[in-house]
Amino acid sequence: MSNRARFWMITLVVFIISCAIILVTAYSVGADPFHPRSRHIWALSLIAAGYASIRISMIVGRFLDARENDDGSSALSGMPFFGNKDHTIDRRMAERRARVEAAQKRSKETTDTKEDAGDE
Repeated sequence: MSNRARFWMITLVVFIISCAIILVTAYSVGADPFHPRSRHIWALSLIAAGYASIRISMIVGRFLDARENDDGSSALSGMPFFGNKDHTIDRRMAERRARVEAAQKRSKETTDTKEDAGDE
């Protein structure tokens, strides 16, 4: 299934569920959503439900895309809501850590050689 078809299917399912919740809630408090005097406000709630279903399907689609690896398998890797962890600053910090560790090793080796030279 293509991403667009999946998006619209998720949107439709979430919209139907949210419309059912709106109707059940309206009838449970004694309101009639189909009464001519209150029809406009209930129509606005359907517009809000449509917007919410589109946003929810975007989030779910992003979550499903993050679950898919390059080889097509679906293993969850990390938290997809916080975006890609391969940022420029992360790469630069990793390079810096590697340089600092290398410098510490060189410093330790230099110190060890100086101590060995002083014993002779």
